[in-house]
Amino acid sequence: MYKAIVFDFDGTIVDTEQHLFNIINKHLISHKATPITLDFYRENIGGEAKDLHEYLEQTIGKDNKEIIYKEHHQTSNQLEINPTIKQLMKYLKQRHIPMAIATSSYKKDIFPVFKSLGLDEYINIIVGRESVEYVKPEPELYLTAVQQLNYSPTHCLAIEDSVNGATAAFRAGLDVIVNTNDMTQKQDFSTIPYIGKDLNGEEIINRFFEKGHV
Repeated sequence: MYKAIVFDFDGTIVDTEQHLFNIINKHLISHKATPITLDFYRENIGGEAKDLHEYLEQTIGKDNKEIIYKEHHQTSNQLEINPTIKQLMKYLKQRHIPMAIATSSYKKDIFPVFKSLGLDEYINIIVGRESVEYVKPEPELYLTAVQQLNYSPTHCLAIEDSVNGATAAFRAGLDVIVNTNDMTQKQDFSTIPYIGKDLNGEEIINRFFEKGHV
């Protein structure tokens, strides 16, 4: 059985990806700029999103880009926790199995949503972009998270929705479950030796916790 679990945040715990995509294009259209495509957005999920940020800054300016992300962070609390993740968190809490979040977002940006959704009831370790030099697909976020959990990577399970995130978890030495969403389901995960894909809460619990896996 795994001794701890590390979750990605955006697109895994809360499906913020579609939400952000819609807000970006709403603002681009309002500025009479060309909306981004789904394929371009999908390429930027789970990591630094450098190309996306550069496009927005070049197209509508840095200040307007910041307005987009401010609206995104302020309205994400309207979203719901992924039902699979909520079921899993309740199970883990009942069994005193610690949880952490490793996110390429800044901790300060996700924290209001984290609090409003009651995630502090389950998780007290958040490792964000401000804590590391390199974000996903580099392993540093996950290595920092497992260090704070005080377990070796081999005793921790990661849950991710994107190739960048799953790559980071694997490089850090964690086993990883890939649970995709509408934005990431078409990504190519063939390079990731994941142990499960698109599993519901009951499947994760039964396969990796109740049956003494690891």
